[in-house]
Amino acid sequence: MHTYTPLHRATFLAGAAAAIGSLPLAARAAGTVVNAGTIPSDVSGVLVYGIDRGAFKSAGLDVALTSLTSGPVVANAVAGGSLDVGAANVGSLCVARSRGVPFKIFAPAGIADETATGDIIAVLKDSPIKTASDLTGKTVGIVALKTMQHAAVLAWLDKHGTDSKSVKFIEVPFPEMGAAMDTHRVDAALPTEPFTTSLRSRVRSLGGQWEAMKMPFPIFAFFATESWLAAHGDTAVAFANVIRQTAVWANGHRKETALMLAKFANLEPQLAATMGRSTYGTAVDPATIGQIIDIQVKYGMMTTPIDPVDLIWKGPRA
Repeated sequence: MHTYTPLHRATFLAGAAAAIGSLPLAARAAGTVVNAGTIPSDVSGVLVYGIDRGAFKSAGLDVALTSLTSGPVVANAVAGGSLDVGAANVGSLCVARSRGVPFKIFAPAGIADETATGDIIAVLKDSPIKTASDLTGKTVGIVALKTMQHAAVLAWLDKHGTDSKSVKFIEVPFPEMGAAMDTHRVDAALPTEPFTTSLRSRVRSLGGQWEAMKMPFPIFAFFATESWLAAHGDTAVAFANVIRQTAVWANGHRKETALMLAKFANLEPQLAATMGRSTYGTAVDPATIGQIIDIQVKYGMMTTPIDPVDLIWKGPRA
């Protein structure tokens, strides 16, 4: 059995040195130990599945996994050096790179494709809102503003003939979205799994959050700093190979991964088994990241565009 250690935002406010000092001695050892962090979600669950199956061990890697509260916390940990590798939202990594943060993506995680049924634009079943145009002048609950998800839904509104500027977005945590609609604090919400399945009996979907974008494209990816990748190129290649191999396995073994996910994300096994699941990518394509950059620039989530090729690690050079 593997133990996943929760690590909270306050840990990083004390600084990278304190965070490094708080890790177990084994996690600071030299060699093939890789300190990795992600949120407890299926979108990056391929990391958990690789650990549980012993795939990293077979590749000579000892991955110490820390469960974190959010993508920004993961990014802070990687930037500060308390983690070697993280998994985070690709849109957020694009923004960080545009601001000079030396992150590089080196392996894929969850992707958005036609099977991504959990990321919906939800309204209550008895809501008078029937189409995108009915959202004009309405309020939508989103877990975080100025994100790739935010940009994608703005594009969805515009694509369906609604003036996206007329729609108000406010931040609502995923567990509170149902109550926010019940109390009319918001008229619609943007849940993800497992919350979408939890709300299934109470809501209906106006459409998918990613429908205005060309699918498939990456939602999450594994990243590290340029300095870590330069110093640990062989380790990064081995890690990425395990991720890709595990992705192929996980995409075809939903029943097995549901049990692993339930343990990692603290979900009821039945919920993990019935909710919409992530599909995992096996390659990192600059073109698919390019559309993420374009949509975030268009809707003001990024002020400076970047070359997607510059965000992707090319591997160790001879």
